[in-house]
This record gives sequence, C-alpha cells and structure tokens, in this order.
Amino acid sequence: MMHRVTVNGHSAGSEEGGQRNKYSDYVKFLELVGNLKHMKRTGWVLRNVKDCETISGHMYRMGMMSFLLDGQQGLDRIHVMELALVHDLAESIVGDITPYCGISREEKLLKEFSAISEIAELLGPNKEKLLELFNEYEEGKTSEAKFVKDLDRLDMVMQAFEYEKRDNCPMKHQEFFDSTKGKFSHPLVINIVNEINAQREKFAEASADGATDNSSPSREAATSGGSR
Repeated sequence: MMHRVTVNGHSAGSEEGGQRNKYSDYVKFLELVGNLKHMKRTGWVLRNVKDCETISGHMYRMGMMSFLLDGQQGLDRIHVMELALVHDLAESIVGDITPYCGISREEKLLKEFSAISEIAELLGPNKEKLLELFNEYEEGKTSEAKFVKDLDRLDMVMQAFEYEKRDNCPMKHQEFFDSTKGKFSHPLVINIVNEINAQREKFAEASADGATDNSSPSREAATSGGSR
C-alpha cells in the first residue's frame, strides 16, 4: 500500500520564545544533506567494492542527467532535476535500505516517509514542496517521475560498468544488469543503456583478447627455447 507524506503541525526544530529559529533549522537541514556525502551505497558495500560511491554522488549524477534532455521529450528539465535531488534524501536519516537488509518494503517506506517528514519540517514554507516531490517520485505516476526512476536504474548500471573497468573485472557485476533488464521505459534512457551494454561487451572481449596475448609470449619462448 502506497502512503503519502502530509505536513504535520508540530515543530521538529529549535524554538525561541515560541517561534522557530529558521536559521538553526537550515543548519540542521544542511547537516542532514551533508550526511549523504559520506554514506556509501549499500549495494556496493555488500559486494565489497572498494572506494564505492556515496548516496550524494549517485543523486548528483542523476541530477546532471537532466541535461541530457534536449526539449524534444516533453519533460520539464528543472522538475526532473528536483526529483532526482530529493528521491533519496530520506536516506540521510534512515540509511540506504536494500532488499538484502532484512527490512520489508512496507517498513522501509514507513521509515523513509517519517524521515522525509522530519526533514521537511526544517524548511519552513518550502516543506510542502519537498514532500510533494518525494510523494511524486514514490508514486511514480507522472512522466517526470517515471523518467527519474529510469535515471536511478541507469546510474546503477553505469556505475557497475565503471567499477568493472576500474577494477579490470569484466562482467563481474552482471546481476545489476540482470535486475534492470526490461525495466527501462524512456527511449532516451534505453538508447543510453544499449550503448553501455555495447561498450561493456567490447571491454569484455578486449580483456579476453589481452589475456590471450599475454599468455602467448611465454608459450613462444618455451617453444623457441627448446628448439635452440
């Protein structure tokens, strides 16, 4: 069952003489956002990927992906960027919860909705905007929300490919490609994913050819040595 976050009436921040200290709230908000700069993405940690990305790194690239829109897709670029920057914000409090964490999807959503409500309370008049963005992404009904979900998956497979290249382990992270196969819907994203897959296959082939070439000199040396 999908929940919607609503704005509650009580304060979550500091007060002075019955009035909220908005600047104290803003500092707290920035601290929470700052948490994301240091929190590793759980999926990579569980797979022992060294020097893996942070949640904020994931969200930043998703936000930058909005610049791939050229105006022909009928999507609001700024709105896409806003959704991308908000979609994992609750993780600044609850962490990056994955299906491997032993927490049900229902409990995960409840934790995230509670966290985003707490965060929104720090933003004064902008709290409703933040909650609207979070709800829109979670419900996944608008064209922009569907596109951002595609970007979420796109960034994951892009990151998997980057780790395979960096660590010289072609096809090691195949499970991330398998888990997203057939789930992309926007033509722009599908074309980018197809290009990633094509480059990934070439990388794997080149790595295999390189391994074969590297083994050839030793065999030739052994052969020529024996002939002498």
